Amino acid sequence: MFVSLQFKLELKKEDREKLIKLMRMQSSAIRTTYNMLKELEKEKAKNTHSQIYHRLRQLFSDLPTKYIDSAIYKAKQYPTDKQVVFGGKRLFEKLCKNHLTGKAREGLKKQWKELRQGTLISIGSKADKGNRLTRFEDLNGQLCLRITTGNREFIYARVLREPSNSKDKWLTFMAMLLESWQTQSYFPYTVELKLREGEIYGSVSFEIPTPKVRYTKENGVIAIDTNASPIHLAIAEVSKTGELLSYQTISLHNLLGLSQNTKDHQEWILTHQIVNLAIEKGKAIAVENLRKLKRGRKGDGKAKLRKILHQWNAKKFLQKLKRVAMLKGVEVIEVRMSTF
Repeated sequence: MFVSLQFKLELKKEDREKLIKLMRMQSSAIRTTYNMLKELEKEKAKNTHSQIYHRLRQLFSDLPTKYIDSAIYKAKQYPTDKQVVFGGKRLFEKLCKNHLTGKAREGLKKQWKELRQGTLISIGSKADKGNRLTRFEDLNGQLCLRITTGNREFIYARVLREPSNSKDKWLTFMAMLLESWQTQSYFPYTVELKLREGEIYGSVSFEIPTPKVRYTKENGVIAIDTNASPIHLAIAEVSKTGELLSYQTISLHNLLGLSQNTKDHQEWILTHQIVNLAIEKGKAIAVENLRKLKRGRKGDGKAKLRKILHQWNAKKFLQKLKRVAMLKGVEVIEVRMSTF
């Protein structure tokens, strides 16, 4: 299944200026490519990609060559048998009307320029660790987008994106990213950035694999339970007949007090460890059916405990665990569990 997901970027002022300059260059290359495609189509020319590529290399010598390939790809998405107005036909027609003046006209002109000049696209490649020019990386526990601006010159933008619900495919993307970083087995993803109302937004497009479930409850389960005091995960290996084979606990205290991004990253690592254990044992995973831990109520003398539990969201963690298990072909069973 092929999907496209949206996100927002946060950049330093100087990095934002570099990115906008890069967007303008590639946007111009896309428009130039489109016009060349129209002319070459009229001439019924062959080997158009090679001709266009070499011409763009001459015209846009400051643009990294891989961006040129992506510009050609983007330009080919527009129909050459129709008139395309970059920046939007509707906005262009409004700008052509004489009744618009002052701030109204300037605002419309700014919006049109953003659409016309504010695009950057980079096609993904498995051989280039997913994407050579715009690559997702972990930087000090935070998800960032590394953007190539020149020959071995990069800027880093913080990725602002939270899953909207348990079915949000951003969870799948994060699980796939972490797996690729750990195993160095990468998957291609295409990134397209847009300038809109002064902010930088992006979309990432990739294919979600649908592996066959290979590890099922027929061989037993790895049962996962969350416990509040002290806060930890209880992990029990259970045979298909219900016999307890092994048991361990993993403290979660090291996650308390971390920033949300850092905590998310550490949780992804932990989910991969648990799923890999299930694969090693050849078993399914049994989890709580996402019920909330009991936090008690005000005045019950457990204020400190509630403060700890507020920093640990069992539901979100189990959502991550289920998504990683799905990608690795491990069956997940939701059950009511008592504390181990």
